[in-house]
Amino acid sequence: MEFHPYEPIDNNSAQNQLWNWLKRAFSSDPGEAYYRYPIFSRTGNLMREPDFLILHQLTGLWILECQGLSINNIESIEGYEWKMKNWHSHIETPVSQAEDQMFAIQNKLNVRRETRGKLRFHFRVVLPNVNQEEWKKRGFNYLVSHPGVVLLKEDLTPTAISRYFQKIAEAQKQPQYGEDEWENIYAVLGGTLPSKPARSIPSNTPKESPVFAIHEVESKLKVLDSTQKKIAFEIPEGPQRLRGLAGTGKTVLLAKRLAKMHIRHPEWDIALVFFTRSLYDQMIELADLYHREMHPDQAEINWKKVKILHAWGGKYRDGFYYRLAKKCGVTPRDLNSALREVKKLGKSEAVTEVFDFICTELQNKADSIPVLYDCLLIDEGQDLPPSFYQLALQTLSVPQRIYWAYDEAQGIGSLIIPTSEQMFGRDANGKLLVDVSGSYPGGILKTHKMKRCYRTPRQLLMTAHALNMGLFRPGGALQGVTNQKNWQDLGYEVIGGDFSDASVAAGKMVTITRTLTESPHPVDSGSFKTIDSVGSLLSVKTFSAEQEEQQWIAKQVKADLDAGFNPWDIIVVALSGNYEKQYLQDMKTALQHGGVPSAIAGVDTDVDYRRAPDIFRKAGCVTVSGIARAKGNEAWKVYACRFQYATEPMSWKNETELHKRNEAFVALTRSRVWCVVTGLDSAIFDELKTAINQYPNFSFRAFNQRSLKRKQGDDE
Repeated sequence: MEFHPYEPIDNNSAQNQLWNWLKRAFSSDPGEAYYRYPIFSRTGNLMREPDFLILHQLTGLWILECQGLSINNIESIEGYEWKMKNWHSHIETPVSQAEDQMFAIQNKLNVRRETRGKLRFHFRVVLPNVNQEEWKKRGFNYLVSHPGVVLLKEDLTPTAISRYFQKIAEAQKQPQYGEDEWENIYAVLGGTLPSKPARSIPSNTPKESPVFAIHEVESKLKVLDSTQKKIAFEIPEGPQRLRGLAGTGKTVLLAKRLAKMHIRHPEWDIALVFFTRSLYDQMIELADLYHREMHPDQAEINWKKVKILHAWGGKYRDGFYYRLAKKCGVTPRDLNSALREVKKLGKSEAVTEVFDFICTELQNKADSIPVLYDCLLIDEGQDLPPSFYQLALQTLSVPQRIYWAYDEAQGIGSLIIPTSEQMFGRDANGKLLVDVSGSYPGGILKTHKMKRCYRTPRQLLMTAHALNMGLFRPGGALQGVTNQKNWQDLGYEVIGGDFSDASVAAGKMVTITRTLTESPHPVDSGSFKTIDSVGSLLSVKTFSAEQEEQQWIAKQVKADLDAGFNPWDIIVVALSGNYEKQYLQDMKTALQHGGVPSAIAGVDTDVDYRRAPDIFRKAGCVTVSGIARAKGNEAWKVYACRFQYATEPMSWKNETELHKRNEAFVALTRSRVWCVVTGLDSAIFDELKTAINQYPNFSFRAFNQRSLKRKQGDDE
């Protein structure tokens, strides 16, 4: 049996004792157990999670409501009400509470066809500090309302509770299923990711149409893995860092955690902060979705206590910086004002650098930083400067619950790898202000690493990493990891060679591959039924002029729509370069001339112009986007254009090749299945072709930290 979490997560001695007994009793039995499973029932004005949920394959699903009271705390029991004395509440209703929680879980499982009617359900109230003699002496063993529902100290030892379950298994047999059916039950119980019903396919659709592949992927149950469960369900009492590749579910998990915290602690002030404006609606939708899923009344979030904030914000849309500046009595800067100031100072005009300037300015101008939040959840952490994190930490009440998710490969505005020292610094004695090594009491890790990518197929992710690091670059890699452990942290296996000084000096080769376990995309499985409709996941095409590129893409997209794609399924993403706005407009024009309805992200919207930058897609249109707005978004098919700029940094923007290769990584990993890379002929296309030819094993010359422009990996 798997236990989530393995160690107790609080100081409740009765529950900790019971958890340890359950682990000893059922460690060899098939099933899963949860301490504080995140679905809530109402008890008066409080929202309560089940203390313990056990899915036991031989007996079914159990809810255990654990009370740490002694017999002297019970004044009387009348029906379902327990009148208490010297207790934290005057009335307790543990039996009805456990029953309500059982039905809440039953309803959750019955919603899905995969789990409907599969399990027997049980609930019990357990009293580890009350023995049978005490219970009987008070006459409680004759209660009509509690027949067989209360388990006492003697019933709960490992041996006793194991025997109790065996008797239940004999008397009330749980139907048995095959491995796949049990996996579905575990998956739905452990949590699912957002999904929509699989699209319908017209009867005359050719079998090679890509919509068959989309339909099959949409039909798959999207579930949380063990690391994702921990991140979604736990609430660390202090800072926590979440390092995850593109497509590992970072945003979804932050939204799940926010929902759980808000229900459990409705008095807390919580904010979810992000960097890409076009993610506003997605963030709000996810948080609200999971809150309704966990809440007993499917209630909406109390938006007075929960804020979804862009890192900057502005006059027409709340944001972390803008809100904080006003609270500090400092006039907040908008983008134009900040740009004018950094130009005077001769500083970089990159958005992340400008944001760093205004955060530093606020720190210097504010007399003090007010405490505004009980918890901050931060997405896209790689794009936020240390000055932001230092402000954020000061806005938090003790114990400073700040949880930040990042992937350094997606940092298109900043090349800072957000280690805790770089972000928060050290105190006067040299001690880290925020330490993310090790774990908290109870076993919650201070750092989680997510390496299992669900969104992007294996070939695309491997190619994206190869371009990002420059593995096939003629002059050698620019950034990357140089030991086996850090490659494993990214989901790779080093199958040949090493990164020793001798290997680097001799120019020896290293060979890596990405394990299928860490790339569980349906199209990479050997059982994908509609593989004939997939075709090439990655293709490239070069041109002599951008107008030629745009016209070719327009023809291809029109063919995609004719083959069954919906406009919503496709995005055209351009790497940043010269005359970017004009390029996007010309791309849109080419699409429209080719009979393809299209819209530029953040520009062509159906909303007020003040909210337009928050909108990524327009109904019925193919989306055309620059790389910055595309971050955090995804599509079944991506056209990554202007790819020559992956090796052509803009000097007027103070860019480096590292910035541009990060853009290339972001472009490829927006894809859920297919990616077409286009651009003017350049060296980057040789690297792409090498990746295509070598897949699934990549061989490149060994490198070490001294030969890199930027180190990736994790030493904390």
